[in-house]
Amino acid sequence: MTSVLSLILSVTVLIGCDDGEKRKALAEAAQAKIELVKLRAEIVKLKGESSYLREKLQTANQARDTLQKQLDRLLNEKDTATTEAQEAQQEIDDLNAMLAEQIKKSEELEQQVEQLKGVIRELKIKIEQQATQEPQTEGETQEQEANDV
Repeated sequence: MTSVLSLILSVTVLIGCDDGEKRKALAEAAQAKIELVKLRAEIVKLKGESSYLREKLQTANQARDTLQKQLDRLLNEKDTATTEAQEAQQEIDDLNAMLAEQIKKSEELEQQVEQLKGVIRELKIKIEQQATQEPQTEGETQEQEANDV
């Protein structure tokens, strides 16, 4: 823009100037045109770079969004796995408690069985002792039963 204004000013000045000044003004105008062309080329280049950088930024943002989604999914999976592991551990603890209780009951029942076996042995011994101490014949047993009635 500044070059264009310089060019216009130079042309206005040229109208009332001599050849030396005209040449100088024309040289300045040519220089301003060159400058204008360079600036336009620079603008085109900067627009291209800007467009390229916008595309790169968009690609980077998409990659970031994809990674964020993956991270969120992985965190959810981790949370789910942690919850499931805690539930499984609680179930294991509950089953271990039930097992310990069943083992205790089983041991108590085994003790009761052993006690009952001991009582049965003692009763068998008493029955055998009674059978050997009082040998009765069948007839005596019937007489005694008849007397008892």
